[in-house]
Amino acid sequence: MHTTTPLADGATAPATQATSLPELAAQPVLQRLRSYGEAPAGLAAIVARASARLLDSDMLIRQTAQPFAAPEASAHAPVPLEHREHALSESILGQIRRDGLAPHYKPFMRTFARILFSLFLTPDQYDRACACIDSGNNLRFLMSDAGGPTLGSWRTVAQPDGDGFKLRIDKVWGMYANLDGMAIVAARTPGSFFPSAFLVWPEQYATLQRSLCGDSFLDDVVQLGNVRGEVTVAAADKLKAGGPAALNKYLTTVRPYLVRALMAHVEWLHGQGRLRLGEDERAARDFIAAAARAKTQTGTYAAEDVHKVLALKFASNELLLHLASSGAVERFADQRDLLAFTKMEGSSYRCYHELRAAARAQNA
Repeated sequence: MHTTTPLADGATAPATQATSLPELAAQPVLQRLRSYGEAPAGLAAIVARASARLLDSDMLIRQTAQPFAAPEASAHAPVPLEHREHALSESILGQIRRDGLAPHYKPFMRTFARILFSLFLTPDQYDRACACIDSGNNLRFLMSDAGGPTLGSWRTVAQPDGDGFKLRIDKVWGMYANLDGMAIVAARTPGSFFPSAFLVWPEQYATLQRSLCGDSFLDDVVQLGNVRGEVTVAAADKLKAGGPAALNKYLTTVRPYLVRALMAHVEWLHGQGRLRLGEDERAARDFIAAAARAKTQTGTYAAEDVHKVLALKFASNELLLHLASSGAVERFADQRDLLAFTKMEGSSYRCYHELRAAARAQNA
């Protein structure tokens, strides 16, 4: 925000820039959102309030009145991502707009498994995993750890053991994790700055301790579970395609699809009279939906996409929180569902933490 000071001859000149702390705190998010276009004023205000709310002690201590510099473009060309489930995802998204998310949630999530398989599994892993799924097994993707959000505190650890790995598992909040199936388990490995991922086959998964976690979501469609225990996996069951940041690439690929599904569900709730969209909320929903659609249609992956998608998930999270907390959503179950999706595949704090870490002050 800029003010002006009158000059003697009636002209005006810029006065000292006066940007509020919430506006400054929001810059790492809004600058990344700008790659999709200028965010509507209502959404920018939601992002500013959220950014100020999420400042932890370290962020606040380091926050100065100096604006953040605009992100620099990557010097590396985007990498094509040719996965085989794009058309299926588009079909299901259309069904979600018509029927809501609940009746299509399971097939929608199964497409995420196929995307992961096609992008980040070796040909041998892909063939075996697809055969496993085609025989009736479902995939459990176990990311959230009982040790907390930071990798160094994870209790799920993979230790080299002979020709393979001893995988000690302590995972929480996995979708349908209490049921049988195969799993991809994210684990900490000694000396690595990135989590590694391992395929755990149905016969191994059946030996683990599994328990229900909380009440179900989305009209009893989504049930969470916790998983503990130890299994020995072969070296060939470690995901290696995509490099050490493969999980980050996967999340960057699927998050825009999830955001599109959530915005379609919001539209459906509105059409059912279960959610009210004012002018600002409508503009915010439309911007987020269009941005997510544009990202899924690029068919490429670039380093800066990680932060662009984190900003998109942050905006989606905060719009859902705004709707649930402002009285726009009447039913308790709908409020709980929308808030649950603000934690799934990237909470606002984790998104904001990474966006802040990648930002730098002007002239720094």
